Amino acid sequence: MRLQTKSLRSKLVIFCILVLLIPTIVIGISTYQTTKSELNEAGRNQLKQNVKMVIAMITLMNQQVETGKLTLEEAQEKVRQELLGPKNADNVRPMKQEYLVGKTGYPWAVNREAISVMNPNNEGQNLIDVKTEDGVMLGKEIVSVGTSGGGFLTYKYKLPGNVNRVETKVNYVEVDPHWGWIVGCGAYYSEFNSSANLILYMVGLISVISLLAGIVIVYYFAGRFTKPILQIAQKLNVVADGDFTVEAVKVKSKDEIAELARDFNHMIENMRKFVQTVHASSRQVATSSAELRISAEQTSQATEQITISITESASGAEDQKNSLQGAMRSLEEVAIGMQHIAKSSGSISESSADTSGMAQAGGAAIEKTVEQMSSIFQSVHESDTVVKLLDQRTKEIEGMLKVISDISAQTNLLALNAAIEAARAGEHGRGFSVVADEVRKLADQSNQSTMQIAKLIEEIHGDMTKTIRTMGKVKEEVESGMDIATEAKQKFSEILLSTGQISQQIEELASLTQQMSASLQEVSRSGDEVSRIAEQASDRSQNIASAAEEQLASMEEVTALATTLANLSEELQSVLGRFKF
Repeated sequence: MRLQTKSLRSKLVIFCILVLLIPTIVIGISTYQTTKSELNEAGRNQLKQNVKMVIAMITLMNQQVETGKLTLEEAQEKVRQELLGPKNADNVRPMKQEYLVGKTGYPWAVNREAISVMNPNNEGQNLIDVKTEDGVMLGKEIVSVGTSGGGFLTYKYKLPGNVNRVETKVNYVEVDPHWGWIVGCGAYYSEFNSSANLILYMVGLISVISLLAGIVIVYYFAGRFTKPILQIAQKLNVVADGDFTVEAVKVKSKDEIAELARDFNHMIENMRKFVQTVHASSRQVATSSAELRISAEQTSQATEQITISITESASGAEDQKNSLQGAMRSLEEVAIGMQHIAKSSGSISESSADTSGMAQAGGAAIEKTVEQMSSIFQSVHESDTVVKLLDQRTKEIEGMLKVISDISAQTNLLALNAAIEAARAGEHGRGFSVVADEVRKLADQSNQSTMQIAKLIEEIHGDMTKTIRTMGKVKEEVESGMDIATEAKQKFSEILLSTGQISQQIEELASLTQQMSASLQEVSRSGDEVSRIAEQASDRSQNIASAAEEQLASMEEVTALATTLANLSEELQSVLGRFKF
């Protein structure tokens, strides 16, 4: 209830805040929009008046041209200097403060070809292809609006000194009737309506102050309104726990909350009287139900003793019959099982004999495998020895080839020296030179053959190295295979011994099961007669037990009803005990 009371106060506070805040915001925003619109309109009028003033100035200068005091060019330049100032070396004219509109607005003019004839920055520039930020062809629009009787032209343009910011700019344009200039004056709307932001700020400040004051006032009065409701809620929490001794709610006002408090006090008083009456009646019911329960329990106990005796007799006969029947079924199942065991024992004996034969054949095969693995191991060992010997021989051949290569090199050198000496001998050494040349060729051929043989020997040596490694792995695998085969041979020997023993034991088991099966059949015939006699005795005992159980059931129902009434009386006493009155 405390949370609900707080929620009610919060709702009142929020409602009053909205009542204060919404009108303030609506009035402030409407005032801001109205002021902004009026300031924009005043700025537009100022632009128009500036253009009218420029046209009037042109009219005065044109009169001096007509009287011959000034040439047309002199009059036009005088207008430019009067409105903007003299042109400096950079073709830029300063802007005079007395003709500015806002902070950046200034008068300007173009001719009917959209060429700038008066401008502080771009005088002489053709504006026909200039496009604004929102896609307006500036030069064409100026000429179109000016020659159509004049008017306002609005477009998006970058702020001077801040090219990243684009705002709305408005211009008023009109055609001068004397020189044909299209005179204009433009400025940004933000330069006109910036003072409207102050109104928006004041509205926000007033809204915040009103909101804070309203929260304090509303919170105070909401607390006064909800205080009696909170008292009622607290007392209801106490009453919900069973305490009717709470004091009456005291309210001095005469409104609906006071009426609610009086109704609450009246309700608590009526409930207190009702609980007192119920409490007194429950005591009388509890006393009567206790006496009835004692009488019913005594009668029920006497009947129960009789029923138990009869039931035990019937139960004993029934149990005896069931036990005999169960024993007979068990004997039959055992006899059937023994017959199955005898048959299965014969089958197992035959399977054991077959398994023994297979184990003997497997042992012989494993023994033959061991012999073959031993022969393979011997062959691999001999091959490994031969390969290693062959590798040694290839190394010796490499040494011989090196000697032959050295001899060929020496022979080649000697043949070269002989050829040089023969050349020195001239005609006498020509024949010797031919022989020396042939010897040198033979030496070269021998050297090349030796190199080829050495390369071939090197390849053979590499293959022999791989073969040696492979033979080593094969030797290890063969050794592992011999170990596994030997172990398998030993396992088969153990299996053969075990199957022989199992076969003998199964034959003995088959003989015993046949003897037991014959004995069980004899016992089963004797048990059938005993079961028939026990079934007759059980039927007589059940008839007597049924009559006794019906009598006991009736007494138990009376006892149960008395017990239920007593329990309900106790529960009612327990519930009423939680109330205070």
